[in-house]
Amino acid sequence: MPTVTRTTNVAVHTISFRGLAGAIFVCLALASILYVIGFATTEWSVNNGKHEGLWASCECGLTQEDTDWFKATQAMVTIGLIGLLLAMILACIYLCIHSVSKNSTILALVIVCFLACIFMIVGFIVYGTYRGGLSWSFVCTVIACILTFVAGVLSIFQIRDAGVRL
Repeated sequence: MPTVTRTTNVAVHTISFRGLAGAIFVCLALASILYVIGFATTEWSVNNGKHEGLWASCECGLTQEDTDWFKATQAMVTIGLIGLLLAMILACIYLCIHSVSKNSTILALVIVCFLACIFMIVGFIVYGTYRGGLSWSFVCTVIACILTFVAGVLSIFQIRDAGVRL
């Protein structure tokens, strides 16, 4: 009777908080914290005593005008936040839940990280084009975007190390 040898192309995911998966989680956790802080505060720009954020501005008696470019910035940055939080959820699923497909999860994580970065960058460009005097809230969100991009790149390395074939 002949013996049947089966070979499977199964990706092996090494999941450890001390390895790439842990670095992805740390990058996304820090990015989430920084992004939420920058998103919620009123220090995106400071000009002549006026402090402006995405949702409120502080100046004696004057209120924020609702211009189209400002609404576009709010939309892009909000979509970026949703993407970042979704990436954080995907990273937690990848690290902690072993009954789901690791290949699909890490691939989705890469896609979501880069899409979130694109939306964030578009929002930053629109805001920076129309406002000067950018301040620490804006910088927090930019650093969070960079960390999200790093997490996406690290996720690509995790895919490569696991032997996932696309």
